[in-house]
Amino acid sequence: MKRDLKGPLQLKSFVFGADAYRLCALLWKTEKEWILTRQLMRSSTAIGALCAESEHAQSKSDFINKLSIARKECNESKYWIAMMYEVGLLTESNAEKLEAQAEELMRLLTSSIRTAQANLRNSKAA
Repeated sequence: MKRDLKGPLQLKSFVFGADAYRLCALLWKTEKEWILTRQLMRSSTAIGALCAESEHAQSKSDFINKLSIARKECNESKYWIAMMYEVGLLTESNAEKLEAQAEELMRLLTSSIRTAQANLRNSKAA
């Protein structure tokens, strides 16, 4: 089954969640580590789910709220990536790859939120 991903934000959040999940699943099997891997699995996959939810937001404010929560989950994912690298669960190349994906998502989410906030302000002013 292929999910119809609309736009770069949904595509990149989906890919990030899948990449983080696959890496965590491997660590779960090979390292028997489940505390940090579970945290990263949860936060990284929540980003895409929230972006998908925002597609059918009930209002512009709801849309902004969902993307804001996705941005918080992305920031949390960056924390877990750094922690997993620090304790030796992630190689430098794996940590850098996930960090770069998360950083790009942070930029996309921030830009989308700012645009939506400006559109909301403009619609109220009209």
